[in-house]
Amino acid sequence: MFNVTKKTKIRHRNGINKTFASMPLAARRILFLIMSQIDPKHLIKEGQIFEISAKDYSRVCNIDINTAYEQLKSGARLLHKQSMEIPQEELLKAFARRPSEFLESEKNWRGMRLLHITDSCSYIDMEAVVQIRFSRQMEPYICMIEKDFTTQILLSSVRISDTNASNLYQLLRKNISSGKKKYFETSIDNLKIELGVEKVKTYNEFKYFKNKFIERSIKKIIEITEFRKIKMEISERKGKKAHKVIISYEYDDF
Repeated sequence: MFNVTKKTKIRHRNGINKTFASMPLAARRILFLIMSQIDPKHLIKEGQIFEISAKDYSRVCNIDINTAYEQLKSGARLLHKQSMEIPQEELLKAFARRPSEFLESEKNWRGMRLLHITDSCSYIDMEAVVQIRFSRQMEPYICMIEKDFTTQILLSSVRISDTNASNLYQLLRKNISSGKKKYFETSIDNLKIELGVEKVKTYNEFKYFKNKFIERSIKKIIEITEFRKIKMEISERKGKKAHKVIISYEYDDF
């Protein structure tokens, strides 16, 4: 059993936020629970194996043990299949593990790259435990982090089961981590991209986007997390259409 409090946090580079936003719930929960065992200021040991038990999964995620068993087993498979989609401009080189190790420099190119999150992911039936080993390509996004990162409260991030609310929560924490402690302004188009719904036709009209996505997500976030108040207001219009919004918030700062 590992110790978790309301102050326990996870930290990761912003370059993998979109990957997290698209992950299945069980896989994301396992990953975040494992990441909470890592000191993001240091490099993990080469080949280090991390594990999470069904008992801890149940306790931290606040779900019953039978559901934890099911999610842990299915989540292990999903996590190992999960890849990261990293745009060229956010691609980080794997850490050199020894002085003599040579890592080939990248040639100039444009686009995105698919990288694996784990080298291995095991589910041990008798113990109801998942063990994972991170890929070397994943390490720069969760280790030795100094800038361009998102810090989330672990209990909040794993207890939000709704995907939309989870993605909005992550975006709020990203902006807080960048120094925007009370509010941030963004275009509506960019907001939809950040939340992964830019192609959802239902949200083409601002009123539907606000009512069906933002307001519902806000309600769930306030029920579960450290946020006490979240509000979105139009800050700029182009003609009669809303163009930019300000999202303001109040929260318990652990």
